Amino acid sequence: MTIEYEKKLLKVDQPLEEVVFQHLAEGELVIPEGKPDIAKILDLATFAYVTGKEVVQDKVMVEGIIRYNLLYIAVGDNSSVVQAEDEMGFTLYVDIEGAKPRMIAQVSLELEHIDWHIENSRTLNLKAVLNIGCKVRQLLQLEVIKDFVDQEAVQALMEPIKLTASGGIGSSQTIIREDVEIPDDMPSATSVLRKEANARVLEKKVIDNRIIIQGEADLKILYETDEPQDPIQLLQYQIPFAHFVEVQGAYQGMDCDARALTQELDISMRQDVVGDTRVLAIDMILFLEGEVFEFYEGDIVVDAYSPGLKLDLKREKIKQIYQAGKDQAQSIIKENIEIGENMPPVANVLYSDAKPLVTDYHISQGQVIVDGALTGLVFYKPEDEGLPVNSVQVDIPFTQTIEIEGISEDMDCTCNATVLYISHTQVSPTEIELKVTLLVQVEAEAIREKEVLLDVEVVEGDQREDSGVYIYFVQPGDSLWSVAKKYNTTISSILKFNDLEDTDSLEAGSKLMVFKRLDFSVS
Repeated sequence: MTIEYEKKLLKVDQPLEEVVFQHLAEGELVIPEGKPDIAKILDLATFAYVTGKEVVQDKVMVEGIIRYNLLYIAVGDNSSVVQAEDEMGFTLYVDIEGAKPRMIAQVSLELEHIDWHIENSRTLNLKAVLNIGCKVRQLLQLEVIKDFVDQEAVQALMEPIKLTASGGIGSSQTIIREDVEIPDDMPSATSVLRKEANARVLEKKVIDNRIIIQGEADLKILYETDEPQDPIQLLQYQIPFAHFVEVQGAYQGMDCDARALTQELDISMRQDVVGDTRVLAIDMILFLEGEVFEFYEGDIVVDAYSPGLKLDLKREKIKQIYQAGKDQAQSIIKENIEIGENMPPVANVLYSDAKPLVTDYHISQGQVIVDGALTGLVFYKPEDEGLPVNSVQVDIPFTQTIEIEGISEDMDCTCNATVLYISHTQVSPTEIELKVTLLVQVEAEAIREKEVLLDVEVVEGDQREDSGVYIYFVQPGDSLWSVAKKYNTTISSILKFNDLEDTDSLEAGSKLMVFKRLDFSVS
């Protein structure tokens, strides 16, 4: 005795354990030969990023680089700012049970804090605290029962399902070279103190075996001038880029994700046609990564039974990554910074910057409350003519609330914060106001388990013969399906002998007449 059914091949990404931890990276920054000794440190900027990742048995290997940019006043020379750069590589092994080669890993990396102390006039000891998150996904392929051929012989419970499966991932590098001229209303450069390029993906689309990525690199260049009253200037510039990532098997119409990261940035100065140093030659290496996805949306069988026959159901649980929603919010943060009594008063403010760090979030009543801090920096020209520049560091806490419809407390969120705009105003010789426009983005997701049917067999010699009429008192949580299955009858039979206005829900305590009659067979 057999039961005929149709099958469907499902592809679905199955998340493994997610690991979030902190890593302490220790190293040294040594002043290169040819640069003077340190007298006073103005600022130490740090940038960390992942250079490689590989899934091995029960682990993920993560490789990365931490870059340091030091600005300081030199011993015996108070007339200029000196910069020194260094970098340190690191390799970590993240334990994730069940991880295997060829699975897909997602790694997030964020610098939380940097501590330093001067060992001597040419060496800094550094301790960087990194927040690292690691997720692993495996592609699961299952042949599941889509429907039964004889729908009278077998009662099937159908439920809608939405599945996402990776269709492939790829990466590439591209080199961008461009000459940037300093605008006429800004002074010429004597040296580049700090450089930063944040790459943003603006458009992405899938064609055969490729993802086309277009975006912009937001360039910020802090440079020194020979103007005594304005010794530091900030130049901002946008460089567009377009490149592709090869992903074998990708085809037009697939959805995709893409990201871009600046891995290398070199800037050399050149003179313009009149002999002034006003041309900055940009040489940048961008790393691009893209992934394509396949989607399935439809109804599948999640449970089945047969009135009169005992069925052996082969089931398997799959995990659905459910995207609950996403939203964003902007806010303006104002903070007055007091100059300490042991610091020289302000003549004029030269430059300000702030970087956001999300420290925590929680979900309450349909809202995501995001907590974080802005690490701020202000360079100013002191009233003391003997100093070219002084700096003030500040930490500004922030809280942002974002509503996402349908979110619940058991969901996970990805929270990102970006500074869109920053300005400064000198209030007095001892007070500076910072005004920061902050964008906070939140994406919520949950993992839901669902059982699917892989196979059904009839248990021979165990046919049911329990015809009769029953009175059933509805229990909380009952449905027509659960009652029909309990008594091995059909939903249509229950509806036939009961006056039910709402078939989607049953009222607890109400009575149902259940009539069962066996008058069919399966062949």
